[in-house]
Amino acid sequence: MANYNTFVVVDCKTRKPFLTTSSARKASKELKTGVRIEVWNNNELVVRIYESDKNKDPSPLSAYIKAEKEYIGRKQAEAEKRNQRRKAAKLARQK
Repeated sequence: MANYNTFVVVDCKTRKPFLTTSSARKASKELKTGVRIEVWNNNELVVRIYESDKNKDPSPLSAYIKAEKEYIGRKQAEAEKRNQRRKAAKLARQK
C-alpha cells in the first residue's frame, strides 16, 4: 500500500474485503450494518470504522471526506487556471 489513505470495505460476517479504494466518499456509501471500513496508510491500520460510528459527532469518516473534497477543489481550481491560460494563449496567437 502507498503513503496515502486506502479505504478497505470489509464484510464483517465473512471477514472478506469487497472494495478497496482511495476515495472516502465511495467507501462511506458502502457503510451499513455488517460492514466496516478499515483505513490503511503506509501499510499500517489507522482506524476501523463501523456503522455505529457514523452517528458520532464528529464522525471518524468526516475528516477523510473533508480532506478529499478539499483535494478535489484544489485540483479543479488548478485545471480552471490552466484552461484560462490556454484560452488566453490561443487568443493571442489568433491576433
